[in-house]
Amino acid sequence: MTDIAERAIQAENTLRQRDLDRMKWIAAGLLGLAACLYVIGKAYALGYLAAFAEAAMIGALADWFAVVALFRHPLGVPIPHTAIITRNRRSIANSLADFVVVQFLSAEIISERLRRFDAARHLSQWLPRNREKVAAYLNQAIGYGVKALDDRRIHDFIAQAARNKLQSIDLSGFMADGLELVTRDQRHRKILHGGLNRFADYVENPDNTEKISAFIKGWSDNSFVQSMIEPFVPTIRTAVVNKLRAAAEDESNGLYLEFDEQVRIYLCRLQQDPELQEWITHQKNTWLYHPEFGRQIESLWGQFRDWVVLDLSHADSVIADKMTNLIGELESYLAGNEEIRAWLNDQIQAALIRAADANKGMVGDLIREEFAGWDDKYLVNRLELYLGKDLQYIRINGTLVGGLFGLLIYAVTQLVAGG
Repeated sequence: MTDIAERAIQAENTLRQRDLDRMKWIAAGLLGLAACLYVIGKAYALGYLAAFAEAAMIGALADWFAVVALFRHPLGVPIPHTAIITRNRRSIANSLADFVVVQFLSAEIISERLRRFDAARHLSQWLPRNREKVAAYLNQAIGYGVKALDDRRIHDFIAQAARNKLQSIDLSGFMADGLELVTRDQRHRKILHGGLNRFADYVENPDNTEKISAFIKGWSDNSFVQSMIEPFVPTIRTAVVNKLRAAAEDESNGLYLEFDEQVRIYLCRLQQDPELQEWITHQKNTWLYHPEFGRQIESLWGQFRDWVVLDLSHADSVIADKMTNLIGELESYLAGNEEIRAWLNDQIQAALIRAADANKGMVGDLIREEFAGWDDKYLVNRLELYLGKDLQYIRINGTLVGGLFGLLIYAVTQLVAGG
């Protein structure tokens, strides 16, 4: 509970206590007034006034006894059937817990309440007025979340979670599936086609002339042979480029067929060779538990965190803009699509019913345990604080109504006696 909420509750309790004290003084004052009137009535032989005051005092005292008996023993005397609430605290707690669970957390009650409430319609009406506020809250939550997760323990947890997830992957099977997908309809040949053309581009590029010339002349260690080869380097280079491009375009040549065969063999090995599969798994696990893996995970997380924090600090934040747009889209969907609203209501209803079913036992136990944890004085003070003001009206009404009935009885008595 926040400090603001606690201060608000304390202020409300102070007002309740003030009102309770005021009502107690009024009820006691009426009793004192009735006593004074009784003395005056007897002293001056005012029968009607004395009868009224006498009955008012009786009513006030009887109701005072009844109100006090709810919470404590009147005048500290342990009269039977007094201090009712504290004496029956356990049964009250059980009854209250059962009442809350049955009357508020049953599936039927929740379903009926939600059908009448139509949460999706209320949300569609509330969002347009609060779009910026909701987006701001979400942005703050995202910013706080990435900062809160910037902790060594979180980094280690993420790295370990990544390891566990990657360890469960059959990497050789994954590679085999990928390779099988690539070879479907001979699409793998595009790899060789592209590779041959890229190699031809490299040989043909003027920036690589010296490297290519040195490579060709390097076929021999003899300087005389190298000097003889040098004039033919451009011709050889052009021939190599033409040969590479021709080989790339002619898929019927042996190069493509050999490539097909090697891919097929490797695919079979991935699927059937235990030694290769074990080697791939070993390499994967070695990499996963290498310190560099943890550093890479931490580096990726750090880059993501820094980007999020930096982006949210800008007025033209990409994340903030996306959040606002998403909320706007949600508004449109909810406002114009009855099926979406019905679906959302169904999801809310199902979620609340599941939550209620799963936790209503815990709610009942919480109420019972909370009551059991209160001492008698605290329990009485809490209940009297919230109910005492209305109970003081019982005392006031008892005084006034008792007096009126006493006056009526006296009047009837006098009428009968006079008759």
